[in-house]
Amino acid sequence: MKTFMYLVTVVFISTLVWMANGVVSTAKADETTPTIQTRINTVSLFKNGLGFIRREAEITKGDCVVFDKLPIPIHGTFWVYPSNGDIGISDLIAYMQETIEDQTATTIPDLLEANIGTSVQVRIGDEDIRCKLVSIPTNRQSQTASNVNRSSYNPKDSGSIVLLQTSNMTFAANKSDIKQIGCTNNLNTIIKRPKKTATIKLRTLDHKSHGKLAICYLSKGITWIPSCMIDIADEKKAHLTAKAEVINEMDDIENVTVNFITGFPNLQFSGVVDPIAMSGDLASFLNSLQNPQEPQRHAAVMQQRVMMNAYAPVYGAEDISPTYSTKAIEGQTSEDLFFYSQKDVMLKKGERGYYPLYAIDVPYEHVYEWKIGNTLDENEHYRSTDPKKAEEIWHSIRLTNTGSLPWTTAPAMTMQHGQMLGQDIIYYTSPGAKTIVKITQAIDVKAEQAEFETERKRNAANYYGYNYDLVNVQGKLKAVNYKDKDIKLTITKDLSGEVISNSPAGSVTQVVKGLKSVNPNCVLVWELPIKARDKAEIEYQYKVYVRN
Repeated sequence: MKTFMYLVTVVFISTLVWMANGVVSTAKADETTPTIQTRINTVSLFKNGLGFIRREAEITKGDCVVFDKLPIPIHGTFWVYPSNGDIGISDLIAYMQETIEDQTATTIPDLLEANIGTSVQVRIGDEDIRCKLVSIPTNRQSQTASNVNRSSYNPKDSGSIVLLQTSNMTFAANKSDIKQIGCTNNLNTIIKRPKKTATIKLRTLDHKSHGKLAICYLSKGITWIPSCMIDIADEKKAHLTAKAEVINEMDDIENVTVNFITGFPNLQFSGVVDPIAMSGDLASFLNSLQNPQEPQRHAAVMQQRVMMNAYAPVYGAEDISPTYSTKAIEGQTSEDLFFYSQKDVMLKKGERGYYPLYAIDVPYEHVYEWKIGNTLDENEHYRSTDPKKAEEIWHSIRLTNTGSLPWTTAPAMTMQHGQMLGQDIIYYTSPGAKTIVKITQAIDVKAEQAEFETERKRNAANYYGYNYDLVNVQGKLKAVNYKDKDIKLTITKDLSGEVISNSPAGSVTQVVKGLKSVNPNCVLVWELPIKARDKAEIEYQYKVYVRN
């Protein structure tokens, strides 16, 4: 009994050592086990390079099958289950399968390897030697998982010698010293090299099992990128067109329904590869669990400013706005995510796809925006305004989503009579909601701001060990419309302190920002109509504690 327990203990410890060293088991291809074909039938794409894939495989009869393709799934997302029929799953085993792969020779060392056993003529230095290629020893490979590539395994081409046999001797030469190789017959240009690929074998509970298996997983290598165009040729209705572009570096997609997902899902293990993928050893997997989410490196949309003379006459301008149907795509809401659906997508690995989403006419209005920052810094010291700095007034449009589909966050290009006016980001907009898209700076609307101290009480208070003065401030805003048409100007002013008065009256909203701040934080908003060639003026007063 003690001997038995000792043997069990030794086997258990040996197994732990094997796992810790990351040794990956390798199996020869089993010719008796049938390989079943899997086919992608649904793809749901996120914007961060991840796709949720659903495959199907048909099992006609048998208790053991091998999948034709093994994905690299995100940890916890790989599932295999019966889709229909009478299939009971016993288990799945992942292993490295060794096969032979034909590769085309592209270098002299490759040709030497491809023609072993052939009589050739080689040039070493300035001497031509007729000989027979005997062998090309390769480097010894360490049998650790770190040397095993997930998708394929090719021995290193770093053996430095080649054995050559002449009529009277056998000698070794450096492969790098052989500059030419020739043969009276055609040289063989195909190399047969071993290849190791990760494979999954599935066993069923009954050898009579038949039906369809569903295989689903989240994987990297495919994403979608939305963008839209807003045509404002009409004075009241904007024609908004949206499209999706797909980058496919994962697998071939043939007549598949693709869902474009918009929303903010929580993908906790997006940076961890599932163990079933055979991509690393035990240590690397446990280490990846320490930091399961990769840093989100979303490509920032570069805001492009296209300064065009919007008032120059455009004669014979072509209307290039796409005319997609408003029913070009279907969609559905699932909890807080929305899925745009595109049917019958065909996109091979390495290709890029362009798919119309929808086109819709929505009401809009022109808005001119002037945003003014806070004059109190983070240390509660007052910063005077720079009178030489020009104020920025932005010409924007405010759109109302009157459709049934939400608008996803995307680059938005504004057009008018076939001319590009500008590009901005349109943010996620639910049906019934409004959003603002910038077009260009309003160079024909000038603005000025100034603030004056009208009263100061020295050392009026002490907070957190600092003395504060209580200062009364009067502010003045002025905007002049040099355009030949009326505009609506929205002014937003961030302010620290207590607002005493403002005229004409605007909205005052206190915001929670810096709970330990001495002063309350407010946002003042005015919406002022300004007639053509006219001006508008605003006065406001507030009191603020300023640190000495």
